[in-house]
Amino acid sequence: MKDFLSRRSGSEARNKLLKSGYEFDRELWTTMARQLGLQGLALPESVDGSGAGFIETSIVLEELGRDSYAGPYFSTIAASWVLEQGGDEAAESLRGIADGSRVFTLAIADESGTWSAPGHATKAFEVGDDYRLTGLKVNVTDADAADEFVVIASLPEGPAWFRVAADAPGVTVDLRESLDLTRPIGRLVLRDVKADLVVGPQTAGQVLAEVNDKAAAALAAEMVGGAKAALDQSVSWSLERTQFGRPIGSFQAIKHMCADALVEVETARLLAEYAAWAIQEGAPDASVVASMAKQAASDAFSLAAGNNIQIHGGIGFTWEHSAHLYFRRAKASSALFGTPHRHRARIADLLAV
Repeated sequence: MKDFLSRRSGSEARNKLLKSGYEFDRELWTTMARQLGLQGLALPESVDGSGAGFIETSIVLEELGRDSYAGPYFSTIAASWVLEQGGDEAAESLRGIADGSRVFTLAIADESGTWSAPGHATKAFEVGDDYRLTGLKVNVTDADAADEFVVIASLPEGPAWFRVAADAPGVTVDLRESLDLTRPIGRLVLRDVKADLVVGPQTAGQVLAEVNDKAAAALAAEMVGGAKAALDQSVSWSLERTQFGRPIGSFQAIKHMCADALVEVETARLLAEYAAWAIQEGAPDASVVASMAKQAASDAFSLAAGNNIQIHGGIGFTWEHSAHLYFRRAKASSALFGTPHRHRARIADLLAV
């Protein structure tokens, strides 16, 4: 997988990104599914998946994070966690994910809400045998690449999950300027849009809680990969770049920056790995360690990516160098599905401290 990404999604793809902006590579997406089986890795064999677990998904996400992969892998996998709770129609959607023919993303937060508490501004109404959705969702990752959206909306009985086609009448995607050049963010506007029910009000709240835990752990794994890459880049440059007749890596200040980042990155890696195991095994502390992993990985990635720019000096601030891509990804990912501050507060609440 690492070799595949270095050939298909490495420096050449990043150079193209910097020159002409983000453009979803659907051919690469299809190849990832049909040659490597990445999208269907953790999906059940009944929908043409491999039947692996969350640990394997985390390993893939770490490698994608290391490569700063510009594509909707996280978004689609996150949507699959909801679709797996649906019926036969949802199963067909999962087959589309497994073979790479469909791209999904989650639409959770309203303007006044968060990922864990979406708000009630997006309404769902039952009209005959159909459901219709009206409202606005914000911070929708990879909104421009999605073929379908998995949306949480409020029925009179409570929240429920729905599947909405991107080309359905009444759907508008409004891309917003994003700090992360590799992961577009958009707003999803729904105006009396036909939708298919995936998860009803009876279990929608529990599914939302599980999605938030899994998303936190998944992003932690992805950020650990990015943090490792930024640290490796720092160390490599510190050994290559000379000043005053010797490598800058021999200077105490540079050593401290790399050592401090290494401690943070390794701590985050251990927490991310434990969180992946806890979620896969349904451990009672899964929610706590998912938040611990997310906040630790956010801090580690921000430190490693920031130090990487500093260690590179002037070249690290240039548009042509990839250092800023890691920094952008670090800051943007730390805000997805809860900032470090929110996760620290959640840890305190869960531990009753």
